[in-house]
Amino acid sequence: MFADTITFIYIVIFVAPFATLRFYPFRDKLRISVKTLFLLYVVLILVQASLFCFATRQPFWDLSMTQRYQLAFSIFNSILSFFLVREKLIKQVFVWGIAFSLAGFIMTNANFLESLFFAKYTDSVPYYFFANIASALQIAIIFPFVIKHMEQNVRPALQIASGKSWHIVWIIFILLYSGTFLTTGGLGFERSDTLYDYLIRIFCFGSIMGSSIIFSIALKQTAENIYLEEKANLSERQLALEHEYFQAIVAHIDETKAARHDLRHHLTLLQAYLAAGEQQKLKEYIGQYLQTVAEDSTIILCKNYAVDTIVRHYIEKAKHSGVHTDVLLNLPEKIKIADSDLCVVFGNLLENAWEACNRQKTGEKFITVSAAVAGEYIIITVDNSYEGSILKENNAFLSSKRDGEGIGITSVQAVSDKYYGEVKFEFSDQIFRSSVMLKLVT
Repeated sequence: MFADTITFIYIVIFVAPFATLRFYPFRDKLRISVKTLFLLYVVLILVQASLFCFATRQPFWDLSMTQRYQLAFSIFNSILSFFLVREKLIKQVFVWGIAFSLAGFIMTNANFLESLFFAKYTDSVPYYFFANIASALQIAIIFPFVIKHMEQNVRPALQIASGKSWHIVWIIFILLYSGTFLTTGGLGFERSDTLYDYLIRIFCFGSIMGSSIIFSIALKQTAENIYLEEKANLSERQLALEHEYFQAIVAHIDETKAARHDLRHHLTLLQAYLAAGEQQKLKEYIGQYLQTVAEDSTIILCKNYAVDTIVRHYIEKAKHSGVHTDVLLNLPEKIKIADSDLCVVFGNLLENAWEACNRQKTGEKFITVSAAVAGEYIIITVDNSYEGSILKENNAFLSSKRDGEGIGITSVQAVSDKYYGEVKFEFSDQIFRSSVMLKLVT
């Protein structure tokens, strides 16, 4: 009974911590709830551990069968995890590689210690006893640092939507895992009873973890640079808007001064007509004056000042470029989303739409903007005409102005992730459709 308990604990230690690590960076992108995921893995671990305890009691069972058993369940758990997360495969492979390498590092150490101690204590303790102790101690020491690394570096790195940098992940994992297989004849964690096999595995698994750390830190810095670049662009746009409105205010003040000056002359003439009883001339003069007064062309597009300002800016630019515009913004004055984030979304979508229309040589140019609050979400859509082909690579839209993915789209995706929303881009029949859904802050 004690031996079965130790064997059962061995499987739990082998699976549970690393399954947690596998899903932790994607906890907000699961296809099922965290509670359902927890219950699912409790059942899977119980089944795997129970079957393993039963199998090890059979007379035909040996070490090679243990390796095949663990490999089969590892493949099953890996494939299952890819289906449970809504994220690009390359990013999931990256996190899976970190979790698997850490598992390999810890279990290799544990099994090597087991091989050293088991022969001396074969009559007093069951197999896996020392491996369990060594694994538990390593997990207790290492995991707090790994979780911190996941939160501070890996999750920000995953915000990079795509790019050639992600393809390096495949090369790192394939080379190091292939090296492990070729030099020691397999990947099983228990094949570490000799010092040579042990050192090879520690080197390979340690190299993968080290490379992953460096890679995630580099990607995090890239994400921060993109954010700073977009923030600088947003600041420039805001300054340009403020300058335009300042010029408009100055012009309005000058017009008001001139109007007040002219008003004295108008009133003097009106008073003269009244004194002379020239009712017909008075009526004609007032009619002529009203025709010369320009109507106020300022139309409020939205009650929210930030959205109204940024949308008005690009709509006016579009109209001056000969682009037909259609705007329907049904938003309240106060929205439970930061004004800066709203400006990032509307500004980038409209700037991309305006630039696409400007590149058109033929056909009707148009931009359609709509936004409304639906339940606990704000829905934003921007449709625009375009000409030519859309640049894409691995489901990511590339910039027409620079190498790599467009910064604007990356920034919109970052805001969407911040508010647990969704971003969708579609194009057909020379119409590009952008849809953004943001969850309102409660």
